[in-house]
Amino acid sequence: MDAPVSWQEFAASAARQASNLHFSSVAAKMRGVHERIHERHPLIERLAVALYDPDLKRLRTFVDSTDSGTSLRAYECPLADVPSLLAIAQSGKARVLNDLSAAISPDSPHSRWLLHEGYRSSLTVPIMRNEQLLGFLFFDSRTRDAFPDDVVADLLLSGHLIGMIVTQELATVQMLVGGLRLASQFAHVRDLETGAHLDRMARYARVIARELAPAHGLSDDYIENVFLFAALHDIGKIGVPDSILLKPGRLDDAERDVMREHVAMGVQMAERLINDFSLAGLENIGMLRNIVSAHHERMDGSGYPNGLAGEAIPLEARIVATADVFDALACARSYKTAWTLDNAFDEISRMGGAKLYAPTVAALLDCREEVEEIYRRFQDDTRTH
Repeated sequence: MDAPVSWQEFAASAARQASNLHFSSVAAKMRGVHERIHERHPLIERLAVALYDPDLKRLRTFVDSTDSGTSLRAYECPLADVPSLLAIAQSGKARVLNDLSAAISPDSPHSRWLLHEGYRSSLTVPIMRNEQLLGFLFFDSRTRDAFPDDVVADLLLSGHLIGMIVTQELATVQMLVGGLRLASQFAHVRDLETGAHLDRMARYARVIARELAPAHGLSDDYIENVFLFAALHDIGKIGVPDSILLKPGRLDDAERDVMREHVAMGVQMAERLINDFSLAGLENIGMLRNIVSAHHERMDGSGYPNGLAGEAIPLEARIVATADVFDALACARSYKTAWTLDNAFDEISRMGGAKLYAPTVAALLDCREEVEEIYRRFQDDTRTH
């Protein structure tokens, strides 16, 4: 199929689902709810949401509102490593701990952080969507016994509101991303953009962003948007003829020029989507533009389409570039066989600095065990990708 299907039809379907989107970020809404709670219950000094990834069975920090002290950010762990939260997820019921110092031990970074910051009591509420665990909402206080029954009853109402905010915002962006991914599949973008490739590289990108967070001051909101938007990096390939996209063997110069036009097509698609469906106010929507337009740029200026170099390449594009190159090395394509993981890691290490941003490469190498787990977990059924 050389003629691309109308991506607008699929984008419009996804965007219509976003028609009731509230454009302020989840974090801003959390702060607003926290301020109202604080007026009634001044001992509630922290609200935080952790999200659950059902594929990897891991929890990760997402957003928080904290009166004072430092925030816990860019942290994740397997849900099975926190039996108390696993029990809450299984029961679907909230839990109160009126004396954290007696109820928890400092055997995890999260527990140590809670005790170090002086929190002494907490209320934990599971966030569910369609009877599936989406994450957890935490109310924390630096005062013991801050959650009597009447306070808990009031906070559960607020927790329901926060759960609706988180569910709506995430569902909207996921619907948007999912709609465009569906467009890619219908357009027969099979070689580079199979579902497993998108799942892998988006999760590699999230791992990299998480590891860069302390040094670059990245928020959990930023990390989550890297994960969501990374899957759309090559959406412009909808417009590349299959005769070029799926060609066995290397492209000639003319074919390579056509292939490279997918970046401009992707940017046009992203801009039209943003403008036609009034998404310009979506928090961090500029990250989508940057990822689509600059993920083929290289640190030494040898990339395309604009020959950007070094810090001129947006950070989110540098992150996605490393994730995308690694997956391209490790998996089969129409023009190459898959490299072993050892060889792929060696090559990505060699590319660090000159071609790829050195800190993103270091982050990938430092998390090799997690990266290999993602590689094993997300594979195409045919293994021909």
